[in-house]
Amino acid sequence: MRTLPTTLPTARRQRGVTLVELLVGLTLGLVVTASMLMLFANASAHGQDVARAGMQIENGRYVSELMREDVRLAGFYGETSVAAAVYTQPDPCSIAPAGWGGTPLTLPTAVQGYTPADALACLDHRKAGTDALAVRRVGITAIDPATIVTGNTQYYVQYSFCVLDVATPRLMFSKDPAALTLRNRACTGVNVARPYVSRIYYVAECNVCAGAGDGVPTLKRVDLVGTQLTTTALAEGVDALRVEYGFDIDGDGSPDTYLTTLGALGPTAAWSNVVSVKLHFVTRSLDKATGSNLATAQEFDLGGTEVIATAADGYTRRAYSSAIRLINPSSVREAQ
Repeated sequence: MRTLPTTLPTARRQRGVTLVELLVGLTLGLVVTASMLMLFANASAHGQDVARAGMQIENGRYVSELMREDVRLAGFYGETSVAAAVYTQPDPCSIAPAGWGGTPLTLPTAVQGYTPADALACLDHRKAGTDALAVRRVGITAIDPATIVTGNTQYYVQYSFCVLDVATPRLMFSKDPAALTLRNRACTGVNVARPYVSRIYYVAECNVCAGAGDGVPTLKRVDLVGTQLTTTALAEGVDALRVEYGFDIDGDGSPDTYLTTLGALGPTAAWSNVVSVKLHFVTRSLDKATGSNLATAQEFDLGGTEVIATAADGYTRRAYSSAIRLINPSSVREAQ
């Protein structure tokens, strides 16, 4: 028979952590938490920087393509024979466009440039130190004059292909469909007409300019719509626009020299001799960047126009340049 012990083993005593151990554990936990928060903050800031740079690049490419497609068509006057035309420089801010028709045939120049020193009354809140570029052409879509509503305010250009119309003006510029009577090549019907396109590209100090304005520099375009000038915002964050004009001196359709405005003598003294343009512009982020390394002053060499120096204002900037051939003025000269 087994004899039970007279006493039970003493129960193991439970002990907690000391104050020092507790403080060490809390400190380690705070260090890990702070490290994780810093990691997330840096990742978020990096993501914002990437998004900011992506938006700037997207705006730059959009502006380049937008202006390229429009400027390269400058001087497109449809069926009009421009071989012996005389070119004028009408006021692009006028709501009653001039410079069409007559004998010899008169046409407005394809492009016309304005330096920062040239004032244009129709450019609202134009940013100081930036250029403006006027572009003129006709629409690429031909319209049957019979479909134009009487009383419309849009101006149209119509050219005569009929040899029997020689004694009358070979070109009609009017917003009245009843005046668009010039005939087609077979002289059996009315020739097509094309809407007149006149617009000005410029940089404004603000996108929304009511009151004090939002302070966001924006590329805008002023269009002649009927008998009114309409301003449209195209791209926010465009901080500067400068233009060089390629003048054809020897008449072969290729640019021989680039100037920022008209020259004093010879072919460089007429906008009609411009056969290409170089666009230089700077885009700016819409919000301020994070980190002192992204807020430094910058300098941008805009071709033969100038070097722009920007302050350390917290905004990031990028410069773009684009050379654009004016297909219509240059092609006419090449064919001669």
